[in-house]
Amino acid sequence: MSDLTTHLNHLRRPGLLVRAATMACETGDAHRRAKRRPVTKLLAEEELLNAARMGGGMGYSPTRHVQVMSALLAAARAVN
Repeated sequence: MSDLTTHLNHLRRPGLLVRAATMACETGDAHRRAKRRPVTKLLAEEELLNAARMGGGMGYSPTRHVQVMSALLAAARAVN
């Protein structure tokens, strides 16, 4: 699973998004989300959310993006 850590290190996301996800990762919600959903699904959803963010679409939810990113960070921390 160090591949997950490597993958997350190579992501280029806005600093505010990363900081919010890092703070949200400290909550139990992020850990529950990480346990409920497979990492591959979280990664796929994060890619879709990032594409929506980049495209400026009306369907983009910053809240959901922080939730998914925090779950990914929690999953990466659980492996280490």
